Amino acid sequence: MESQNDTGVALSQLLFEPTPLAHIWATVMLLCATHIVSMRVDEVLGACIFAGSAIAYILLALPPIQYTMGWDRSSKVSLSMVYLSIMSLATLIYFLQGKAPNYLPEVSIFISLIFPLLALCRGYLLLNGLRGKAVQSTPGAIVGLFSSRARLFFSVRVAFLSVLIWWFGFGATNPVNLQPLRVFFWTLMFSLILFSGHFLFRKISSIGGPSSAKTKSFASVSILLLDWSMVSAMRMMDEGKVASTMFEELAMFIFVIAVIMWSRTSGKPDPKISSRTLALGFAYVILYAGSISQLSIGTDLNISAVLGVGHALTSFVIFLLVLPMAKKVEASVTQKLLETADHCNDSEPADQPI
Repeated sequence: MESQNDTGVALSQLLFEPTPLAHIWATVMLLCATHIVSMRVDEVLGACIFAGSAIAYILLALPPIQYTMGWDRSSKVSLSMVYLSIMSLATLIYFLQGKAPNYLPEVSIFISLIFPLLALCRGYLLLNGLRGKAVQSTPGAIVGLFSSRARLFFSVRVAFLSVLIWWFGFGATNPVNLQPLRVFFWTLMFSLILFSGHFLFRKISSIGGPSSAKTKSFASVSILLLDWSMVSAMRMMDEGKVASTMFEELAMFIFVIAVIMWSRTSGKPDPKISSRTLALGFAYVILYAGSISQLSIGTDLNISAVLGVGHALTSFVIFLLVLPMAKKVEASVTQKLLETADHCNDSEPADQPI
């Protein structure tokens, strides 16, 4: 990766360099192809490819392997070496799967069982990434404006949720033309989501007195993310279409990795840590997509319903952790202010005797 400077680094330099970008598109195609293999050819073979791919990227997080075939290599070299490793690992896992004792679960079952854990981890990863960015940088003008006052933020959320409910819940049509029960359900959900987020924002705003701008900006972005996750979960479990759901889930995956990397774009990030984080992000995405694929195939559930459960679990984690995370943001900001004040006091010249 390119050398970083003391003033920070653009997100594009971390995520959209030529080699990582090539891996992103290749991984998307790999996930789609492996899901088709699982459905049409052999579920266990598909699970072995998912597992081999995740292990390959976990190994890529190790500094020696990253140096050998990581982001500093050209995309042709890196992709060739990584995907050769994936094929080798998938073949080895498939062979060992056939030799494993009967009391051990199949790879497909194991990958399916970790789905809830991965969905819960996604909520934590998102919040942790946002927390890192909130501590390291000053909120932008737009975020600072709508997070500065509770009433203004409440108005922003009303507009944001209204668009989401109208688009996802009412199918972008006039509610008059829908069944009254459906309108009542989504209106009730709109009210519950709106006031639960408002309750969280007021609780966070009272942390240690008037909260800092960084804490409020973290809270506002996290709550908007919670709104999106909750509405998306209900829509997917209601009657989500597979095509639109997959595009939305792909956007969510990219957003997760971007937020984690975004938290490292202030200050002077360590290139080794950034490379390791990106490689582990690929492994996480592959495991999560693999668990969704295997769970939907193994249980004959609509993949949209499975994704909806995943978003619901993510929403649950965000709702539980946003207040503790906000307290950590406030504590970090307060600690930095104290350290700055102590440094200023130490740097003042001492009074000289006359």
